[in-house]
Amino acid sequence: MLLKCPNCGSRIRLTTPEMKEKTIRYLCLSCEQIVRLNLSDEIQTSSSTTTPRTSHTTRILVIDDTVPFLKIAQELLSKAGFEVVTAQDGAEGLRKISEEHPDVIVLDLLMPKMSGFEVLRALKTSHHYKNYKHIPVLVTSAAYNQAESQILHDLGANGFISKDAIPEFLTYRIKKLLERTDKIPRPQMPLVSPE
Repeated sequence: MLLKCPNCGSRIRLTTPEMKEKTIRYLCLSCEQIVRLNLSDEIQTSSSTTTPRTSHTTRILVIDDTVPFLKIAQELLSKAGFEVVTAQDGAEGLRKISEEHPDVIVLDLLMPKMSGFEVLRALKTSHHYKNYKHIPVLVTSAAYNQAESQILHDLGANGFISKDAIPEFLTYRIKKLLERTDKIPRPQMPLVSPE
């Protein structure tokens, strides 16, 4: 279910609450205010389904400027049971982080408009993204560079995978990241309560 925050206008994705009330209180991560959401004001999107989602499917955000790479990653991850969201540049990726609340980010380093380095820096240091710092980031690149590896580590990346290894190892690396991060306490997520 996709709703809009009445305070700041950001999109809020909720699993369908199992309650009879039409209005709920919700802590918006974008404006950090408790707002009232009318459940009948659901935003219809091209990916909206008629059947509400009742359980959480792990959502992966793949940020890459190469359409063939996005298609390959989406196919591999969808077959493994993940929900896949894509972005074709860093700026779009940051916007989708706020809108989609992914569980893992697969991030290309070299992109136009905004590089993977800039996305990581914004995600890990910007006040606007402070509620998303816990999201693990798996960096992809066609070339491995030891100096870049240290910079990525310092910026908070959780791993690196060569694009050559994507067909064989992407799903495995995502699952390992999820296993590792599920043991780390995550920030308290917004509470949904009846009015």
